[in-house]
Amino acid sequence: MTDLPDTILYPESFNKSKAAGYNGVFDWSWTKGCFGNTNITPMDFDAVIERSFHYFVIETKDDGVPIPDGQLITLDNLVRPKDFTVMKCWGKKEPHRFIIRYPNGTEREYYGVDKAREILMKWFQWASELKEDRRVLFPELGI
Repeated sequence: MTDLPDTILYPESFNKSKAAGYNGVFDWSWTKGCFGNTNITPMDFDAVIERSFHYFVIETKDDGVPIPDGQLITLDNLVRPKDFTVMKCWGKKEPHRFIIRYPNGTEREYYGVDKAREILMKWFQWASELKEDRRVLFPELGI
């Protein structure tokens, strides 16, 4: 496969390790510019197992390939209780349709990459301003 997005840092390894049920590359380059003046880029999990609301996350690298600092921070912070905002996307290159499930359980459906970028930027600003011990609803809900 030669048409991989530049968000795949090791294309040769990627092409050798496609998982069962692989249905194409998710190109998250549409998220560039959504994270303020940071170097944040999305990451994936190589495996996630859920059992009775308990989660086991696996991240893999080839021998000798270090886990980048940003991924280490994310993986280390996963063991602490957090709220999750989940985006379910349809569209591999850009989200054409997506559903957001907010931390309070509310789900809303949206359309288009511009709306996805808007929500992602609002989420990033909201999350950046939160103190760890303060829980407030995501502002997109208008609450």
